[in-house]
Amino acid sequence: MKPANQIPLSALVLGLAGLLPFLACAVSQWTSMPFLPPADGLRFGIAYGAIILSFLGGIRWGTGLSTPEDSGQEFEFALSVVGSLMGWMSLLLSPLLGLSLLITGFLLQSLWDILSVERGRLPQWFGRLRMILTAGAVTSLAAMLVRLVIS
Repeated sequence: MKPANQIPLSALVLGLAGLLPFLACAVSQWTSMPFLPPADGLRFGIAYGAIILSFLGGIRWGTGLSTPEDSGQEFEFALSVVGSLMGWMSLLLSPLLGLSLLITGFLLQSLWDILSVERGRLPQWFGRLRMILTAGAVTSLAAMLVRLVIS
């Protein structure tokens, strides 16, 4: 029997693989990549961030399904769509504001997930995984933002 805080290998591998598009888009802002010009890397990075933030909200919708109706299910459902709305808004704003909104969204989503782990609503390993993946996503988005600001 594995420890409760051990991240399942499939979740870790797939989660880390999901960071590759973030990394590629961030690198494209700092170095020449013939297959991913900077303008495309910026646009693709924001779009990918919006998709992943929406995906994280979907996870929380799923936790809402297991919440009894009389103990905050409506609140769980309502909050679960905030990430999708933030992601969508990031596509409509300037890249500077869009990246800033995505970074904020990822940090807030991670905080919510970690608090939910501490309350026993999510498995212990999920909090560790979210910290790792949030660090990768936010670092990549921040690298894109910094490049945009200094350009």
